Amino acid sequence: MTPRTGPTQSAALGRLPELDILRGAAIVAVVYLHAYFSPWDVTSHREKTAMHVIHLFAHGAVPMFLFISGLLMARERPAPFGDFARKKWLRIGLPLAVWMVAALVYRAWHVDGWGDGTLWKDFALFNVSGQFYYLFVLALFYAAFFPARGWSQRRLAWLAAAAFAANLATIAWYSESTIAGDFATLAYRNPLTWAFFFTFGMYAGRRWESLEWTRRWLWPGLAAMAALAALYYVRGERSGYPVSYFSVEVFLFSCIGLAVYPAIVTSLAQSALRPALAPLRALGGYAFAIYLVHMPFFIGFATGELVSESHLQDDYWQLMNGIFIAGFVTATAAVVALGWLWPWGARMFLGIEPQRRGRRARVRSGLFEKPRIAQPRPPMTSADG
Repeated sequence: MTPRTGPTQSAALGRLPELDILRGAAIVAVVYLHAYFSPWDVTSHREKTAMHVIHLFAHGAVPMFLFISGLLMARERPAPFGDFARKKWLRIGLPLAVWMVAALVYRAWHVDGWGDGTLWKDFALFNVSGQFYYLFVLALFYAAFFPARGWSQRRLAWLAAAAFAANLATIAWYSESTIAGDFATLAYRNPLTWAFFFTFGMYAGRRWESLEWTRRWLWPGLAAMAALAALYYVRGERSGYPVSYFSVEVFLFSCIGLAVYPAIVTSLAQSALRPALAPLRALGGYAFAIYLVHMPFFIGFATGELVSESHLQDDYWQLMNGIFIAGFVTATAAVVALGWLWPWGARMFLGIEPQRRGRRARVRSGLFEKPRIAQPRPPMTSADG
């Protein structure tokens, strides 16, 4: 008798190139979110509504990154925790430390001054620049869920279900609260705000060998997302739009997006439109590096020099999108150039690792890397006993 083999028994899993495309799209959304500033009193209602609707989709970026990280963790070759932690430190922790210190120096020099206690509190809370909260949460998940890498599909499914319930309850509570100040800082760093996305990624990585499973959920998922978007719009117009991620509609919209966005990418990758995905796939290798540096150095300093005092300053919509374009282009150009000119430094300090030396090779990000997959063992036969 030949026993069944699958992802729970062997890491019979190949690379998923669709993940590069998802990373590329997600980092665009992240930078767009961080180009936001509060609408002016004279901003038209149409522009405010458009911004909120775009943000509904863009708020799926961090959940997607967590999903991908959990998926890849479940697919990695088993290793002792010490080896696992050492690898994550070199690929994530060291670049994070470098750019947190750089952001600290920038803020002390250009904004707060070294004697401002708020600066040091923000540094301790991974808030010296807004994007670093995600890496704090990710580090917690890597440590907390490391033992779950060896769990069965069934146990991982129960873990993801429990995380979903905890997330939903947490988001529902936050949606009825005032999200501001230190409370907001801690809310973003609360693992109960994010645990479902990572644990569902672990389950998906163990359960399925590819992303083909998502395609059966494309149309039902799109219908559900349309209904949630309509509810988000109606409630936003009647009683005000929610703060960032802290809305049940936004949470559920992002949950469904974990299946819908991969389904869209997988379908397009198998169609005549596949070449159009190449820029996003190339961008995916730089996603972590762009995430690290885009604030405050590009969305901040560079955009202040290039955009904020330009002729766009009198139009809210044009200024916000101008900041996004300028910040995204300059940040991307900087990390790509460093990856070409100083590969060792890019690897150590930005998490960019060339796959091959001496040629125009695509890079991969240290945070969202494709892990080395153990080869599957051949199925047992009666001769094997």
